[in-house]
Amino acid sequence: MSDKVTLDARITRHLQAQLDGSVALTARVRGGDSHQAFRVQLGDSRRVFVKTNPTPRPGLFSAEAEGLKWLAGFGSVRTPEVLSFHDGSGDVPGYLALAWVPSAAPDDDAFARLGAQLAELHSHGQAAPGWRRASYIGPLPQLNGGEALSWSDFWAERRLRPMLEQAARALPADTVRAVESVADQCDTLVGPGRPLCPLHGDLWTGNVLFHAGTPVLVDPAVYVGDAEVDLAMMALFGGFGPAFWRAYHAELRPEPGWRRRRHVYQLWPLLVHAALFGGGYAERVAAAARSALSDASD
Repeated sequence: MSDKVTLDARITRHLQAQLDGSVALTARVRGGDSHQAFRVQLGDSRRVFVKTNPTPRPGLFSAEAEGLKWLAGFGSVRTPEVLSFHDGSGDVPGYLALAWVPSAAPDDDAFARLGAQLAELHSHGQAAPGWRRASYIGPLPQLNGGEALSWSDFWAERRLRPMLEQAARALPADTVRAVESVADQCDTLVGPGRPLCPLHGDLWTGNVLFHAGTPVLVDPAVYVGDAEVDLAMMALFGGFGPAFWRAYHAELRPEPGWRRRRHVYQLWPLLVHAALFGGGYAERVAAAARSALSDASD
């Protein structure tokens, strides 16, 4: 990360106009693989997190802003306040400005709060899979139109098949066939009638901040789906610890078949990583597909 990179002056001007305040100081911070990120201090001492991309995908920042507001609107989890955004049309590069969240390493109590709050979010029943607009997981398109689909068809047609198409060049032919087989059998492997709820959609430890012990969810890829999708990603990448799982399952107990469904759901983030980072994820994709298709029981 180069400290010499500075916030684009056009974003600074736009931000000042939107927030009715002067920018006093900017500093480069870490903000993921796809964007540049900055901590901005305004003249009135407010601090702002800004991430920017000179050539963002269409609607990327507006989708994230809407997703953050949508999650917070259920009243179960906290997200950073959206202060301003621009999708990069005209003369202003794309950016998203959020209220700065000071964060610290979590303890068991903080993880337990996350478990209880995520379980509460997952208790808000929803009628149909998908979301009101297409969005992104990282820089990759995420198709969300699903009102006419069952949950199992949504998972096959809006998640596995489109991402497999993007990841296929990094995967051996037999692995591609195995994932296609999982997609073909989603109605059996997942079941069409799963309960649906709001999802963060990209829930790994890097997308949870803890402010004074309170969880704050960032960088969502939201949609309506099976609660086990969020849990599958959390289990895949780890780091949440026993206190989270105890608190979550005290509210929402695992349902029969969850182990098989976890393998089916973990295919999605593994395919995303294969599409982004190449064949280093090929064996993990193959292993998840084999486990999903196996006869292992709970």
